[in-house]
Amino acid sequence: MSAATIARLLLVPAAVWLASLAARRWGHRVSGYLGGMPMIGGPITLFIALDHGMEFAARAATFTLAIIFAQSAHLLAFAWSARRHPWPVALASGWCSFAIVAAAVALAAPPLWLAAILGYGGVFAARALLPHPKHEATLPAVPRSELALRLVAAVVLAGAILWAAAQFGPVVSGVMLSLPVTGSIMPPFTLALYGPDSVARLMRGFATGLTGFASFFLVIAWAPAGVATTFLLAIAAALAALIVASHLPGIAQKR
Repeated sequence: MSAATIARLLLVPAAVWLASLAARRWGHRVSGYLGGMPMIGGPITLFIALDHGMEFAARAATFTLAIIFAQSAHLLAFAWSARRHPWPVALASGWCSFAIVAAAVALAAPPLWLAAILGYGGVFAARALLPHPKHEATLPAVPRSELALRLVAAVVLAGAILWAAAQFGPVVSGVMLSLPVTGSIMPPFTLALYGPDSVARLMRGFATGLTGFASFFLVIAWAPAGVATTFLLAIAAALAALIVASHLPGIAQKR
């Protein structure tokens, strides 16, 4: 394995680690904001663009954008299941929902305009339908075991996607970029340690963060310029979308 490949793989968990530190400081909702943003998918997509070209990355981003609809299904299934069931049942519900919706979307092979409708439609559906927290927030501890799982999962996913890009093309890469990795690590720990109210707060944060995720991949799928300019525009779009979404009524709440 080359030094460049190792550096790429390490960059992804580094971003996750920084996001986790921010979550410790500002709470479950901010943890969700960062979990929903393209902290993992962004760097991996950049590596794909550098290795395979902007056209390849744009095609993969189109599928990633569309399958946000499946990510939203995962959030809804986990959050509502968590109101009555322990985390293994909630996680299984989330993954089953994601798999069913993602398979349907991938088979439909949506063009960019439809991918955008699916992506943003999923985000707004999640924001509308997720349960609301009822009690005061508490700061997450982010135990070392959870942080270690986040970092390992980020490395494994990054390696798998970079390998799949060369082996299977942009469709598989796009689907893998939308896998709810962070959304499958943070919520179980949150449910076990803090209960369903904190899960609701976390998932609402995820839904807000996914507005930035959708905006990032919309710009990449559009690919208005070369790699550097397109990714700078995508980052700006993601941050702008997150800022706007976090100040919408019903979102700007305590932690």
